[in-house]
Amino acid sequence: MPADVTRLVGEANKGAYLGWLAGSAALIPLLLPPFLGIWSDRIGKRMVFLLWGTVVNLLGLLVMMISPSFVIYVLGYLMVQLGNSVASTPYTALIPDTVPADDKGRASGVMGFFQLFSQIAGGVAAFMLGGSRDGQYAVVILVLAITTLITYLSTKEPKTLGKAHEFPKLSTYFSPAYRDFRWVFLTRALSETGRFAVQPFLRFYLEDVIRIFAVGGLVIAHADGKPDAGLALTLLLVLLSVTAAITAVVSGGLSDKVGKRPIVLVASLAMAAAAGGFAFSSNYPIALVFGLAFGFGYGAFVSVDWALGTSVLPYPEHNARDMGVWHIALVFPQLFQGLFGQILDAGNKASPNGGYPILFGIAVVFYVLGGIFINQVRGVK
Repeated sequence: MPADVTRLVGEANKGAYLGWLAGSAALIPLLLPPFLGIWSDRIGKRMVFLLWGTVVNLLGLLVMMISPSFVIYVLGYLMVQLGNSVASTPYTALIPDTVPADDKGRASGVMGFFQLFSQIAGGVAAFMLGGSRDGQYAVVILVLAITTLITYLSTKEPKTLGKAHEFPKLSTYFSPAYRDFRWVFLTRALSETGRFAVQPFLRFYLEDVIRIFAVGGLVIAHADGKPDAGLALTLLLVLLSVTAAITAVVSGGLSDKVGKRPIVLVASLAMAAAAGGFAFSSNYPIALVFGLAFGFGYGAFVSVDWALGTSVLPYPEHNARDMGVWHIALVFPQLFQGLFGQILDAGNKASPNGGYPILFGIAVVFYVLGGIFINQVRGVK
């Protein structure tokens, strides 16, 4: 997406355009999931949402792939967000639907591993395709279609569904029963805000700050010798994901024994330290080291935070509804991407590449706050 936006709108305002595109489209997964969750709970179905949501998602990806203008590209991305919301909201309820409480950490760790493994596979695919834009879109479409079909055909609907008919009031989530849920929601929102302060702009960071992508004898460049920021970012994310995938599995199972809160705290501080390191790095190998450090924390956080979220749901008959609300914590921070993009552009105009340390500093603050507030969760270790 960063490369597409730069191609369609130019260099001068690429940060703001990318930020506002991703942030504005995030209104869809911000507003829809709770209502989709209620609908799924009420009719006792999960898979039908997964199937038809994915169909819309695939159509949106095709529109993005062939879009001749930024306006058409935005329409395609809106379709992707809509389809993904419809598919993923009931899907997120499957773990609390089907996994016993004592195994949620391990199950979430396995889920986190495959989530991160997909990023590794995507990075490898990008290298194998030589950075081909159309090839990457085609691979995403094909893999999404195949895996959705496998899930649809192999997963049985939980037998406990179809009993929820209550449309929640906002006051529901301020009741004593949802105390721990509120704190987990807040810590997730803080950490995701830290992530979205920098993740959408990493390619720009590599292009503007790092510039040369060499590790030992390996030089990442186009055929004409110009540095290839796209593949350099892919390598960074692959290495990050490898570390994260390993720690996701280990941390998920470990959390069932030692508790989930301590692991979330350590993971948050690790991500904060790595973000701070990026702020002062202008060397590609050093950036890769900080990427590995970030992956260490991110993998643990992804697996254990999910387990923590599913462990504080007070009413099983409302799992999809409550996971839809919890999903807002994942999406709400995306609304600020436009603001972060403007901060980046303004900082870069004030001094050469001055916006990047500001964004990384913002990320550090949010990660630290997320780690601190996790100690307010009382009903789960």
